[in-house]
Amino acid sequence: MALTPTRHLTRLLLALPSLRFGGTERHAAELAARLGAEGLEVTLAAEPALLAPLAAALPPGLPTPRIVAARLGWDEDESPATAMERQHAAAEALLATETPDIVLLPLPWPDAGLGVMRAAAARGLPRLVALHLAAEGPPPPAIAASLPALDAAGAAWAAVSAPVARRGASCFGLPAARIALIDNPAPAVHAAGRDAARAALRALLGLRADQRLILFVGRLEEAKGADLLPALTDRLNLPVAVLGDGLLRGHLEAEARADPRGLMRLIGQVADPTPWYLGADALVLPSRLEGAPLVFLEAAARFCPVVASAAALEGLGPDAPDLARIATSADAAGLAGAVQALLADPAGAAAMAARAAAEAARRTWQRAIPAWMGQLRLAATLAPPSQAARPWAEPFAYPENAA
Repeated sequence: MALTPTRHLTRLLLALPSLRFGGTERHAAELAARLGAEGLEVTLAAEPALLAPLAAALPPGLPTPRIVAARLGWDEDESPATAMERQHAAAEALLATETPDIVLLPLPWPDAGLGVMRAAAARGLPRLVALHLAAEGPPPPAIAASLPALDAAGAAWAAVSAPVARRGASCFGLPAARIALIDNPAPAVHAAGRDAARAALRALLGLRADQRLILFVGRLEEAKGADLLPALTDRLNLPVAVLGDGLLRGHLEAEARADPRGLMRLIGQVADPTPWYLGADALVLPSRLEGAPLVFLEAAARFCPVVASAAALEGLGPDAPDLARIATSADAAGLAGAVQALLADPAGAAAMAARAAAEAARRTWQRAIPAWMGQLRLAATLAPPSQAARPWAEPFAYPENAA
C-alpha cells in the first residue's frame, strides 16, 4: 500500500559537524545544491572556516543553498561532554533561527553530530543521518551515554558503503537493514587531454618527458597513510606528487628537504586535481581507514590506475581487486611492490583503469538523488505524529500518489 504523505516539508537544514574540509564536506556541498534542484529550500550550516571551501565546491548551474556559519564542528581536543554541549547549544540556536522542516546530518565520524542529533530529536524533527566513516571495534563512549536522548530509531539513516553501514548500526544499536546504502557519485568520466596534462605536469615539476610520476591526493595524516610517503618514495625511487594539507605537512616537508634526489614534491591543496589524475602514471591510496573514498572515484573517472591498501578500498567489497591493484601489505614495502607491479604491466593497468572508469560511470548523481530523496521521505514518516500537522509539499510528493 502506498504511503499517505502527511507533512509539509520544504525547508531542509544540512548541518555539517566538521572542522576540516575533505571528501565528506565536498559531497555535502554538492548534495545540498542537488537537493535544491529537487525543489527544497536548503540551508547549509557549517563552521565559519568551512564556508569559503563549501561555496567553492558548489556545482555550477544548480540552485545555490543558503550557507550560514554555526559552531557545529566536533572538536576532538575537547572532552566529548564539552564538545556535545557546545554543539547542542549551537544546534538549538540554529534550529530556532532557521526553523527547518527536516534535518540532514552528514557524519564524518559516528560521534561527530551527537549535539545536533539530540537537539533535532528533542524537537521531533524528521532527520536523516548520513554515515561517511566508522571504524571497527567498540563505539565511541559518548554515543552509548547519549543514546536515550538521540532517538536513533526515529531517524532515517544512510551510509556510503556496507562496512560503514555495519559499523554505524552497531554504534547506534540499529539493525543493519535500517541503514540504506547510497553510493558516492563520481565525476563524469573522460580522459581528454591526457597527453597535454602529462607534458604540462612534467614541465612544471622539471621532470623528463618520459619520467614516471606517482600521485597522492588526500589529507596529510596517519589515517590516510601519509606518514608512509617518505619510505614509499625512497623504495620506488620515483617522483611522488603529494596533493593535500594536514598535520603531517611539516614532517613531510622536512623529509623532502632531506632527500637530495628531490623526489617527493609537496604541492599543497589544489582546487581541481583533474590534470594530476590525467598526467600521473598511478594514484596511491595507502589509507588505514576509509568509507568510500572520493579520491578513488576521481582517479577512476580519469582512467588513472590506482594502487591501494586493502583498507582504502574496503568499501568496494569483492570488486576491489578488479578495480585497483591491492597491496599485499599496508606498509611502504607492500605498497611499493604493488606500484612496481602495476608499472611493469601497462596493458593490465590500462584494462584495470577501464574497469574502474566503468564503475565510476555507474555512480552518478542521477542515480543517487532519488535514493537521498527516498530516505528524506522515510525520515518524514518516522517523525512523531504530533509534528505531522501540515499537508505534504511537492518536493516530497510520492509518485504513486500523484494524480
